[in-house]
Amino acid sequence: MERTIRDEKISGFRDLVNSNSSFIYNTYHNKNGKNQWNLICSCMDWITVSIRYLQHTSGFEENIDVRVMQMFSLISAIDLVSEAITQLHRVFINPRTLPFSGEKECFTNRLFDEDDNSYFKSIRASFGAHPVNLNHSDCKRFASWPYDDHMDNDELTVNLYSNKVDESDLVMVLNSHELFFSFLRDTTILMFYLKQ
Repeated sequence: MERTIRDEKISGFRDLVNSNSSFIYNTYHNKNGKNQWNLICSCMDWITVSIRYLQHTSGFEENIDVRVMQMFSLISAIDLVSEAITQLHRVFINPRTLPFSGEKECFTNRLFDEDDNSYFKSIRASFGAHPVNLNHSDCKRFASWPYDDHMDNDELTVNLYSNKVDESDLVMVLNSHELFFSFLRDTTILMFYLKQ
């Protein structure tokens, strides 16, 4: 994975916030009745943890069971960064907007007609966050254990079973290059914050 955000940048952002902590604390500890200072601190912590994890990931294992869990850890780390960036955006930019809302640039061959933000959440849910409790297409769905798709270059595939009798399975594919593209796009906002 391309290392676009290094630990020094995250530490620099933390140092910037802490060097102005009196101003930032006074501005955000009670903004419209909400303690956004605590939110800023939480975001900084989780971005640091997630970026450090992503910087130290190695290649994926051959064993499918181990690889599935490695992929879920990767998805979770990307999700933590994305959620923290979204919260920082709400604090510093606009509390009523989401970064990249409505955009459909990161994922090809979408199973559902969702924007990138929502589709990433569907991937996360299907590939490990809550695979036995999915809601799509007006029915309850359950994900199979991910498997290799030998007919395609996608790393993992999962069947989404329905709880309705005679309802067809859906097939979702996961491509790590698309996950990285999503991550890199989201971190452009973080880079903006880091330069402030």
